[in-house]
Amino acid sequence: MSTVIETQAAERSTVRHEPAAIVLPVAATESLDGFRAWVTSDSFPKRGKVVWFQQQLVFDMASERINSHNQVKAEIGYTLYGLVRERDLGIFYPDGAWFTNDDAGLSSEADATFCSWEALESKRVEEIPTRDDEDIIELRGTPDWLLEVVSPSSVRKDTALLLEAYFLAGVREYWIIDARGDSLRFRILRRGKDEFVEQPADDDWRASEVFGGSFRLSREKDRIGGWVYSLEHRPTEAEA
Repeated sequence: MSTVIETQAAERSTVRHEPAAIVLPVAATESLDGFRAWVTSDSFPKRGKVVWFQQQLVFDMASERINSHNQVKAEIGYTLYGLVRERDLGIFYPDGAWFTNDDAGLSSEADATFCSWEALESKRVEEIPTRDDEDIIELRGTPDWLLEVVSPSSVRKDTALLLEAYFLAGVREYWIIDARGDSLRFRILRRGKDEFVEQPADDDWRASEVFGGSFRLSREKDRIGGWVYSLEHRPTEAEA
């Protein structure tokens, strides 16, 4: 079932729970600030991913797959959240944290985000409060690290569009995981001079500058035939 995107001139947008129809406010299509206002409004869709990048609106409204997407995010989040807390590296934000980078003309919700204490304390990343000032609704600036797990509907977005967008946003490290089908591809891309550079594998271990040491992602079948993922961390000799 295809997604139908419409635009209207009304002040408030509405989401119609019919065949995935989304009605956009004009402001959300005209500027980054207009898009940000829509994202934090009550009318923003409660399901799917929407990216604004340099006047492009990219919609991915497909339901999240369990074995090749949901469970991958769970393992990455579980392992890295614990590592970040243990080493007091900063704040790990699971799926659902919006971030905006004005220089890149980008607003997106990654599958996971990490901001170091240096990034937050120097205001390289600012936590934008809700309208009632009781919570945080958005990150604005340059996160240290971002994760995207590839779905059938997000291949071009994750491996091409966001590859360019996250580099322009100044992100230090970008992890892309593709666990569809019988293969498992785990990529760590580190910021280079002109583009992200994929880190080579050493017996399936890949080095991370942001978190220190190396990581290896593997999986095995559980008792009912689903995938169980394991993200292992191996610190450098200096860190051990």
